[in-house]
Amino acid sequence: MTDAPIIAIFEAPLGSDLYTQALRLREIILRKPLGLSVTGEELTDDAMRQHFCAVSYGAVVGTVSLRPLDETTLHLKQMAVAETRRRERVGARLLAHAEDWGAGGGFRLMVLHARIGAEGFYLRLGYRKEGEPFDENTIPHVRMIKRLGP
Repeated sequence: MTDAPIIAIFEAPLGSDLYTQALRLREIILRKPLGLSVTGEELTDDAMRQHFCAVSYGAVVGTVSLRPLDETTLHLKQMAVAETRRRERVGARLLAHAEDWGAGGGFRLMVLHARIGAEGFYLRLGYRKEGEPFDENTIPHVRMIKRLGP
């Protein structure tokens, strides 16, 4: 028998408790270490995104959001996993869910801007680098893409 954590992926509608917890997690993982806060512009952008959360025993332990760029391309953004839950495949499960959701909706390409330190995670899951590194939110990122579906 294994002690693997129970994790479920849920949609997190804007304004819901799950969304609020996800926003808090994004603030802790993605913004606070850089001395930044979630901005009003980001919150406005959130209204145009599909949000998903990884939940374990009632707590949000991971989050990701998606926004269509056009009829066939999705932009993945705001991927964050609680530091205490890394190495439990939470990020991989969130990413697989996002990819399945996108492919099911007719999208054929996922695009994201990975922090340089996180690019290995995405490479292991089938993404490839595209272009040269660039700065976003004061830190180096690289554009990565993956074809969805068959």
